[in-house]
Amino acid sequence: MAVNDMRNIVAVAGLPGSGKTTVARIIEKRGYTYLSLGDVVRAEAQKSGLSPDRVAVTLRLDRGRRAVAHRLLSSVRLGQRAVIDGVRSIEEIDAIEEVLGAVFLIYVVASRKTRYNRLASRGRGDDPATYAQFLLRDIRELRFGLADLLARADYILVNENKPIEDLEQEIGYIL
Repeated sequence: MAVNDMRNIVAVAGLPGSGKTTVARIIEKRGYTYLSLGDVVRAEAQKSGLSPDRVAVTLRLDRGRRAVAHRLLSSVRLGQRAVIDGVRSIEEIDAIEEVLGAVFLIYVVASRKTRYNRLASRGRGDDPATYAQFLLRDIRELRFGLADLLARADYILVNENKPIEDLEQEIGYIL
């Protein structure tokens, strides 16, 4: 498969607060359909009345590491260029590739301090209220298999104190 074909499906991974959604939204502006695994979890949490954290764990424990990806993939049109925000494991990448073909994986990294400050300032209901909760969330995410994706990444994007214009330029280079 040609490298350009591989970039029809782009997945974005990284720890909470690394800037995954910012990166994915920049890619969306370049003509990709935006899809979010986190949105799948939040929608399920809304339906069940449980917290997104609990749903993220429960879905994967009860239905396997591919469960969230399978729910997302049920609504994807084949052949579309898509960016998938919030991949958490090799198994989710495998599930996506089985349905959509080769995935180009961008792993976004930022320091703990930067990530914590971003989460503390964004004001989303599922963000940690304390630094201890932040660290526990990192541990949970790593247990999902997030660290394994670092070795699988096609590109590692450092998102530390970058102006948005620099981030957009780097993403243009990647794509």
